Amino acid sequence: MGFSIPIRQGSGTLIADRTPGPRQLAFAEVRPSGAKQSILVVGLSATLIFAVLAFGCTDPWAIMTMEVVSALLLLLWIWPQISSGHLNMRASSLWAPMVLFALLVVVQVVFGLSAYVHVTRVELCKYAAYGSLFLLATQFQRAGAHRLLTILASFGFIVALFALVQDLTYNGKIYWFWPAVSGRIFGPYANNSHYAGLMEMLTPLPLALAMTQGARRHQQLLWFVPGILMAATIVVCGSRGGMIALVAQVVFLAGLFISRRSPRKVWTLFAVCVVTGAFSFWIGNGRMLKQLDSLQDPLTNASVTSRLTIAKDSLRMVRDRPIAGWGLGLFPIVYPQYRSFSTDLVVNQAHNDYVQALVETGILGFACVVWFIVNLYRSGIRNFRTQSRIATARAWGPLVGCTGILVHSFSDFNLHIPANAALFFVLSGIASERQNLKGPDQSAQSLV
Repeated sequence: MGFSIPIRQGSGTLIADRTPGPRQLAFAEVRPSGAKQSILVVGLSATLIFAVLAFGCTDPWAIMTMEVVSALLLLLWIWPQISSGHLNMRASSLWAPMVLFALLVVVQVVFGLSAYVHVTRVELCKYAAYGSLFLLATQFQRAGAHRLLTILASFGFIVALFALVQDLTYNGKIYWFWPAVSGRIFGPYANNSHYAGLMEMLTPLPLALAMTQGARRHQQLLWFVPGILMAATIVVCGSRGGMIALVAQVVFLAGLFISRRSPRKVWTLFAVCVVTGAFSFWIGNGRMLKQLDSLQDPLTNASVTSRLTIAKDSLRMVRDRPIAGWGLGLFPIVYPQYRSFSTDLVVNQAHNDYVQALVETGILGFACVVWFIVNLYRSGIRNFRTQSRIATARAWGPLVGCTGILVHSFSDFNLHIPANAALFFVLSGIASERQNLKGPDQSAQSLV
């Protein structure tokens, strides 16, 4: 039995043809039915919304629910195609680094390279769920992706509005009745920085919908208001990392507009920033100025210096296991052996996702992370350069959202919060998916 797998360059279409037997198994860029698209939109949006509302999906019951639902969604999408002998799947430039990263973690588990195999196996299940959501996100057609982004933008506005109301009527509990163990509660999250990470990814979506070419004035106003409110809550929640990430997003987006010679959009973005700053100052009760003042000399801030110390200690951990790391999810277990300061608190994360990836998966895993990020921006910027109105909303909205969380990851562990990580991989899938501006590929359809 032989297999031939020709790859058509430039179309993103992969076709696997099994010559013997009555059936052919084909991977082609074929337009899925409207029912399948609706299932993907409803399933993905419901999963992401649940994860956020379930306190960021940090409790074991919530994580298990997300993993089960992700597996069921993938099975629901893929089983009818396998049964018919045709697997229609869009390729993505992010598949290779994700698959290699997963294989590295599997090797850690199978060959006992992890310092605690059980914990690494549990983390691998989580990343399998992220991979399932990412795979489903790459299969959207234009209309499906647009509907999902619209739902997420609307949901972000509702969460931001709720977060402000809860903050103004604060009683120390999430949803006014669920006590949090530690941290500063904001919205459905027990930590304000993790809430900021969520809003960093969601805020660009309504702004992208508002600044889409051809949008009417009432549509622009309808989306600018949620975008401004969501951005303001990043400042009001008091997360310094969130503020820095928000500024990085604005600079990155302005650079994209300048590269496309769109001065009108640059001025629009500037106006949005002014209104956001004014609103944040008015409702923040001086909190913004206090946080900005702490950034003038960050090395005197205890939170900053402790994170720098953790990073230095982490480099010693890398030195002892540089190639494949200590094992995914093992940082909080191994770190006490290398901690250079005394504390009665548990250091559960490195507060730097890049350093933690280097510790847990070594140089090999870190290389996959860098490869993933490079391919994300190559694909996303390529999509932004298209002239399609939908491509604008699909490309720079998710891409700018991913930029925020990637910048914030230098000072926090947002990508270890399952709800934020799941949303990041979904947005990455949409931003990196090669957009077919001329409609469905009819030649690919004829191959099936």
